[in-house]
Amino acid sequence: MAKPGASRNTPPVKKSAIAKMAPATNKGGKNNAGASMQNMGFRDQISSYAAHHQLVAVETLMRLWANPMSSVLTWLVIAIALTLPGALWISLDNLSQLSGRFQASGSITVYLVPGTAIKDGQTTQKTIAGLSHVVDTRFIDADTALEEFRTTSGLKDALDLLPSNPLPPVIVVEPQLGTPQAQVLALGKSIERLPFVDVVELDTAWLERLLALLALSERIIWVMGALLALAIVLVVGNTIRLSIAARVDEIRVVKLVGGTNAWVRRPFLYTGLWFGMVGGLMAWVLLAICWLLVSGPVEDLAQLYGSTFSLAPLSASAALFLLFSAMFLGWLGAWWSVHRHLDQIEP
Repeated sequence: MAKPGASRNTPPVKKSAIAKMAPATNKGGKNNAGASMQNMGFRDQISSYAAHHQLVAVETLMRLWANPMSSVLTWLVIAIALTLPGALWISLDNLSQLSGRFQASGSITVYLVPGTAIKDGQTTQKTIAGLSHVVDTRFIDADTALEEFRTTSGLKDALDLLPSNPLPPVIVVEPQLGTPQAQVLALGKSIERLPFVDVVELDTAWLERLLALLALSERIIWVMGALLALAIVLVVGNTIRLSIAARVDEIRVVKLVGGTNAWVRRPFLYTGLWFGMVGGLMAWVLLAICWLLVSGPVEDLAQLYGSTFSLAPLSASAALFLLFSAMFLGWLGAWWSVHRHLDQIEP
């Protein structure tokens, strides 16, 4: 009687992680795995389970190294797909930190009622300086304001023709750095209620536009990251599909001797996990190289504007998130492909 899974037309199958770990059968073709597992203690079962996972993980990694060209190409595709949103995320994170330096630090310009005496203006200045979240105030009387405007505007001749000074006294208020936007607005409302105050102008419109632009950029990065994550799943899934198609006979033999779908599925899932892990590490290396190439010119540009800003690299938590996300995407692509094609293979 022929052995299970053997036929005249079936070519010999090379053993791999699937065939090596196939459940043992007796002469009658019955599976002895269930009986042997029942005779083992719980600790022995856990040890056997862990040993099998370790063997499959090493076997699948060696299989990938045995085909370096196709494996490296897949790893590069995953790395590049992760590098693009990673680089954009680093840029956005640095811009957010840069904007945090200006968060709610825009000055408040207080225009007093025209004709306000210098003494009354200075009294209002002292009152404003005593309010919370105020670190500095500067009083500019009408004559000083007109002289500064005459110097900077280039309209000296035209201003000389004016019968009187049209500019009101001004108080420039500097809020405390890091004060929340809501408290800065509340500070402006409090100043509006003071005597001799005509108009209060908050110079934070540019900051609000910057924050809105950062929020839009963050949304775009998440959408782009989701699309590239889908591309990684499809690439890994297609690679696993080709691997399954090349090992159909081997899978049929294992199923004939009692191997379950979970047993057969395990090597392919580890393959997807390895694809994601190595691709994630390569993406981290590419991001580090990009940071090294760009950080120097960014610091030089910041120094030209009198700033000490420096480009921060990818943080440790972000790097771990990148790595585990790549591993999950690789595993997900493998699971999707195996779940779709494995049930179609029958002994």
